[in-house]
Amino acid sequence: MENTTLNSYNLIIRISSDGFYLSVYNEANSLLTSKKINAPLFSLPLEEVIHLLEKETQLNYSSFRIICESDTYTIIPVDIFRIDEVADFLRLEHKQTKNESILFNKIPAWNLVNTFAIPGTIHNALNHLFPKTIIEHHVSYLLTDEVRLQNENCLYCHARTKFLDIITLKNGNLQLINSFRYQTSEDFTYFTLNVFDKLSLDIEKCPVYLLNAENKPELGKMLEKYVTVIS
Repeated sequence: MENTTLNSYNLIIRISSDGFYLSVYNEANSLLTSKKINAPLFSLPLEEVIHLLEKETQLNYSSFRIICESDTYTIIPVDIFRIDEVADFLRLEHKQTKNESILFNKIPAWNLVNTFAIPGTIHNALNHLFPKTIIEHHVSYLLTDEVRLQNENCLYCHARTKFLDIITLKNGNLQLINSFRYQTSEDFTYFTLNVFDKLSLDIEKCPVYLLNAENKPELGKMLEKYVTVIS
């Protein structure tokens, strides 16, 4: 018999092209455990994606949160956003690819909308397993949960497997949101310093918040040679 009793734990599923992370939190929002399942998720057929996700999420958690990494995204002001033009906004910066689903997240704190695309198989699998759960883009999550609303100059550098996401605040206002492909810690540092240069930010007065780099200590070691790093 299926167990329908909810436990008091919350599950965050973070999906990327090379697999997905499962992070379990208690009611106080403290991380209890996490693990990664490696798989070429974006290239698998629908049935295999459903099987993998279902196998790892069988417990009845009190809440789910789904975050999907995608490098196809465009941030636009909420004032010009139109639901029937979501695809058009995304195509301003990105080419259309086969078998993709176009979604969007509203980010009220910043008066922005994030339009993004994910593989259609991933979208269909998530809708099948978690039909009532909103799919969040990873940059939407950063803006909602990581970037602080305060009057300061700073950079947020979010490290992924092959990409660096940079969010820049100048006097508390968003100045830049962009992603860069990197291979080495030197690449990572170069892109960060280039943002300082292009936006005329003062290295002495503009700290860098380094996120998701706990397993990549070489990134922080290289970066802190040039800027103030807060991790």
